[in-house]
Amino acid sequence: MMSTLLAAVFLAATLTTTACGNPPPPPASKTDRAGLVMGTKNDQVLMIGIANRAETFERSATPAQIRACTRRPTMAYPACLPPTS
Repeated sequence: MMSTLLAAVFLAATLTTTACGNPPPPPASKTDRAGLVMGTKNDQVLMIGIANRAETFERSATPAQIRACTRRPTMAYPACLPPTS
């Protein structure tokens, strides 16, 4: 009985995490902390690392933002973001 209950809880947790997935990261913003663009994920997310720290964060970005921030990798994020109109 106990193992059946544990299996049911595990199955429910697994289905919840796979069906819902992780929410998308917040959008890229000029007010974010400064960091270096380390790469992209799924052509929709910028991965940013904080220099001299073991901290990273992700921001969802438009194709134009991704192009601008990966074209010149030495330019720090968020300074690499194109101006908004």
